[in-house]
Amino acid sequence: MRGRMTVVLAAVLLVLALPVTASAHRFSASHAFSAMLMSPMDFNEVTGAGYVATKNMHPLGFSQRLPGAGFSRINSDLAFWGSYAFQGSYSGFRILDISQPDNPTVVTEFGNCTNGLGQGDLVVWDNVMSRSVDAAAPAGGATCGPDPAGNLAQGEEGLHIFDISTLGNPVVKKFVDLPCGSHTASGVPDVANNRLLIYSTPSSGACDWVDIVEVPLDDPAAAKKIGQANSIDGIACHDTGVILGDAMLASCAGGVGYAVWSLGGARGGSLTSPKLLYTKNMQTEEGVNVNTGHSAAFTWDGQTLIFGHEPNGGTQPRCQKTGTPLPSGTYPVQTDDMKSFFFFDALSGERLGKWTLPRDQTAAENCTLHNYNIVPTTNGRDILVHGSYQSGIGVLDFTDPANAKELAYADPQNAVPLGGDWSSHWYDGRIYESDIARGFMVWDVSGNATAGALKLGHLNPQTQEFTID
Repeated sequence: MRGRMTVVLAAVLLVLALPVTASAHRFSASHAFSAMLMSPMDFNEVTGAGYVATKNMHPLGFSQRLPGAGFSRINSDLAFWGSYAFQGSYSGFRILDISQPDNPTVVTEFGNCTNGLGQGDLVVWDNVMSRSVDAAAPAGGATCGPDPAGNLAQGEEGLHIFDISTLGNPVVKKFVDLPCGSHTASGVPDVANNRLLIYSTPSSGACDWVDIVEVPLDDPAAAKKIGQANSIDGIACHDTGVILGDAMLASCAGGVGYAVWSLGGARGGSLTSPKLLYTKNMQTEEGVNVNTGHSAAFTWDGQTLIFGHEPNGGTQPRCQKTGTPLPSGTYPVQTDDMKSFFFFDALSGERLGKWTLPRDQTAAENCTLHNYNIVPTTNGRDILVHGSYQSGIGVLDFTDPANAKELAYADPQNAVPLGGDWSSHWYDGRIYESDIARGFMVWDVSGNATAGALKLGHLNPQTQEFTID
């Protein structure tokens, strides 16, 4: 959950019910929903989510998660290449054709990663894909697919490297064993050297660094670890945001705050040897009770850093009404800070503002502000799209970080045990949502906030490959 799953979570998810479905004729063979055929009311019936949404949010398409129990029911992170979406899961991943956003169709359902090999964060670059393994293989080892390269010995965790040149038949080419595993990963293209670099954040809070793995694009089987970016004690990286272009920065969130590195230019460092610029301890420097730093991203000019954290790891209801007593020693009462994004000057670390979720969630809804990306606008506005468990999708305007405001949302009202929206990301004019238990959803948002947004052609949501002045 971009917070490590517990045994309790696994046990609860074993009893997750399938979403409510409508009559069989409303589904195609790909388990897809088409907005051309059904109204938004029917969308709620089919997904079982019961969304309450602003008028500028429009459901377009739905691909139901194929039936299964336990870990095979958990959908996770998203990546995009061309007209395809890649959706991670605890049992593997699936590839969807999104060329018709109102009718996403499954190309491949790869559910062959055994023995709970973790949440399956994905990075995609052309014909290469990596999948994170953040759970040590048990006694007897584990497998991820039929190919021998997918096998893990007892205790191993790290990155699987796939050849996806044939989308209908992904092939594991290499397993890169990393001593602290791979909880999340960010793709850093180095096209000049014909390689993809992967910044992999460990699955253990005891490991305060980011592993750097090199994947040769013409020989993915030669993938290997080539270095690491070091942080400091107390900020064990959880997720890493990267911006290239004129900015050349990386930032990870973890533990009590975040770290910022230079990846080249006048400030020093390089893609393979990042230079640590500074760290921010949210507890001591900002007076914010942060114990699980979660995500970091940048505005497209590289000037503002967005920080998010995950109180109690995303498995608990931490978006309730402020002041609500909580059964937690770490967080005895619900606060605004627990359901807020924080905005900082990327180079100085000066706080510029924060935004607090205005939609109180119930005690039955696990919720923290979770995965997000920034819309590549050219109209001078800073727009953020996030997916935050059972508070659903949110669209924010933080052009003025001191006065950020919500422009749109789609909030599911029908709670499920430890479910909701793992990721929502803007990609080439649409919002794509990965719902933990329900499946894959496509949305449109109307209005002028995203006018002039660039189409990227591919997206690893933690990576911005250029800057926009």
